[in-house]
Amino acid sequence: MKSRVAPYTWAKGDLLKILRRWADLTASKSAAFEFLTDGELAASGHVVVAALDAARGGDLRLIAGLLGVPDTDPMCKVAARVHVVSEPGSVEALLLSAEIEVRALLSIGTRHPDAEKESIDRVNELFRLISTRSGMSDADDRIVSREEIVAVLGGASDLPAADRWASALGGEYQAAAAALDVSDEVTPALRAGWQSEELRIEDLDRTSTPLVLAGRTGSGKSTVARLWRHNAAVAGRSVVVCHVEAYIANRLDRLVADAVGDLVGRNLPRAVGRQTLADPSTTLVLDGVSEVPPHLRGVLAEELRTHLAGGHNARVVVVGRDETLCASVYPTSVAAGRLFPHAFGREQRTELTAKVLSRIAETEPTPGPDSAGGPVQPYKHSEPGGPGDVPADEFARESATALARVEHALGDAAGNPMLLRLALELVADGVPFTDRASVYGGSVERMAARTNAGDVRIASAMLGVVFARLLDQGKRYANPLEWERLFSEAAALLQNDGIATEVAHIREAVARSGLINAIVTGIGSTTLKGPVHDSFADYFAARAHADGLVHLPVTLVENDENRVLLSAQMLMFSDADVLAVAERLPFTLVRLSESDHNTITDDTPEFVARILSAVLPDLAAAGVTMWRRQDGTPLAQVGAGISGWVGIEDAPDLFAGTTVVTEPGDGPVAVATRLWQWILHHRLGRSSSLRPRTPRSRQEACDQLTAHTDLVVAAAKLILAEVAPRVAAERLAQTVGPLGITGVVYEREGRELGPDGWPVRFRHSPATHLVPAPDNSPATDRTHGEDRFTTWGDVESHVSTSPEREAAKKIRSAIVKLTRNHWL
Repeated sequence: MKSRVAPYTWAKGDLLKILRRWADLTASKSAAFEFLTDGELAASGHVVVAALDAARGGDLRLIAGLLGVPDTDPMCKVAARVHVVSEPGSVEALLLSAEIEVRALLSIGTRHPDAEKESIDRVNELFRLISTRSGMSDADDRIVSREEIVAVLGGASDLPAADRWASALGGEYQAAAAALDVSDEVTPALRAGWQSEELRIEDLDRTSTPLVLAGRTGSGKSTVARLWRHNAAVAGRSVVVCHVEAYIANRLDRLVADAVGDLVGRNLPRAVGRQTLADPSTTLVLDGVSEVPPHLRGVLAEELRTHLAGGHNARVVVVGRDETLCASVYPTSVAAGRLFPHAFGREQRTELTAKVLSRIAETEPTPGPDSAGGPVQPYKHSEPGGPGDVPADEFARESATALARVEHALGDAAGNPMLLRLALELVADGVPFTDRASVYGGSVERMAARTNAGDVRIASAMLGVVFARLLDQGKRYANPLEWERLFSEAAALLQNDGIATEVAHIREAVARSGLINAIVTGIGSTTLKGPVHDSFADYFAARAHADGLVHLPVTLVENDENRVLLSAQMLMFSDADVLAVAERLPFTLVRLSESDHNTITDDTPEFVARILSAVLPDLAAAGVTMWRRQDGTPLAQVGAGISGWVGIEDAPDLFAGTTVVTEPGDGPVAVATRLWQWILHHRLGRSSSLRPRTPRSRQEACDQLTAHTDLVVAAAKLILAEVAPRVAAERLAQTVGPLGITGVVYEREGRELGPDGWPVRFRHSPATHLVPAPDNSPATDRTHGEDRFTTWGDVESHVSTSPEREAAKKIRSAIVKLTRNHWL
């Protein structure tokens, strides 16, 4: 790690010099190198980072040009294993964490008037000591002993009984969690990767395996965590919810202590975090794992590897948008269960609509005119059928009308709890909207109006620049110093574009609007600033992209998906940006195509062919032939020839290749994704096979299921090679998950209908290991509540489907998960 204080930055020459020094070392021939800078990259530094990113993806041309060598030079291969991470302000965050730690240990107590100054002074003195000694030439002089540190931090007390997790603090935490008001929440339904039935939140406490809770932004993940924490506390159990945005490298105990302290209302030392982590009856929920920078996620993974190694510490549940990124923080030896919030169905949508409109009626009894110009009726019930001026049946009709408006505008997106809540508030205010982006835009204006923040258009532009810079680093938050620097840089950028900015007024408008939240570590210590909800960071950045204030990053990653989609809803991408998405985020292209209403032109066949070449694993380039029917409707067919238009008399046979008829409003991207869709349909089609004979013993049942599972794994590898985009093959394979089975086959059970079955209790694992039960005891008496197995079924239901069909079904489900419902 190297530090460089503003205004000095890391430019191209600085980074290439370090790269060359690394390449001269013997270790560089095989090792990877991560260079962490505690300072800002210059514009030329960003060029180097983009070239290194491209080199890791196999394109050595850019880095070769910067180094002035051919792309066959060994130094280019070394560069492909180099990663530059720029995280300005991490030292400030670390020092602030140290101040909180020292304050929690002061003998005068954290609430003493001098506690803050005392902790700052002692940390500053310690920092000066370390800085001075680290610069000494003698190696022995550079060592700071424990006794010297204690002397500087003298006056710290032992942990009082009230702050010990195993005694008073654990009970205090549960009482605080149980007292939280969750009456306004609507419980999301949960789908588990190990069973077909829906799960309730109460069911989560009945297993002790590590979990991954993944879903798109606003799908209810954090709601599940809050409700789980509350319900567990009521039942006398502890679920500690930590926001990973506040994680400092190698300080997991600090993060946990802050989460506990935030709920009980006081600062706590790191020792509390260590005690909590060591409690096997506690569940630790890490929210936002996939939304932090990759290098920080890697450090967290190392800490979790140590934490999970003993097998006797707190259970871990990771939460985030991307399932594969979340799962990556677990060691490969850990088989984590997968959980997914269901989109809200009719019953949940209706319940949330009633709650939102009732709350609005209590606080805003006179909404403004709706989008059609007529008044929106006030909602005065606390709940349907309760006391108020509107009869229950009329309230129900008004609620149904409001919900219908949202569903008409958003379609399937109305099942997203957060979007539904925002959209209902806009309906009640009479604010029109047509898609997700306009819901966010209307919500921003609504929040500003409710707080008299004034016109926030300039503020939104500045926030867009700020969050675009943060998202380029893989995060949506900043410490106060970094935030102020980015805010000032955004103002300067807008001024250079001729947009008048009064920074003080804009800063006040942002503060009043409530668009930016303080992420608190400990009590009263604002260590980070972030959006009111993480998806608002994506919206602001997307707004800046659509307005041309900033560009998309050179290399897109999974964390960029939401801002890509929101930006396209505001202004459809250029051909170059679409190809960038196809090459780096191919599965995002499906939802991106919904915003494509561009005109089909003479260049469309070649453009569609380039998209298909990016998303298909085939080495040969695709060719696309297009022609028009007599009524003018365009058709497109994939082949191996040269792309272009032909006349109707020269049109190929409709069955000569995958062919689609364009629909009104289809643009080139929509045509490409529909062709891709039908190609995948064809490649995922698999024939049935005869089922084997009914097993005659537990051992024979084990052998049949083992052989079948081995064939499923082999078939999946072949099918993935046929359908997975080259750049996203690993992501798709991770989403499919392990297909091997580890479990126990039990004695045959009689059934009322059909032949007897052989029950099996298992979990999916990389390899297959099935054993027969040691005796004739029925399965329900043995394993229904066992933690080591998460799934149950019978051997016959598995082996009755051909291995190829089963593998194709798993891969099809994974593709749907990465694109959108019902796409395949």
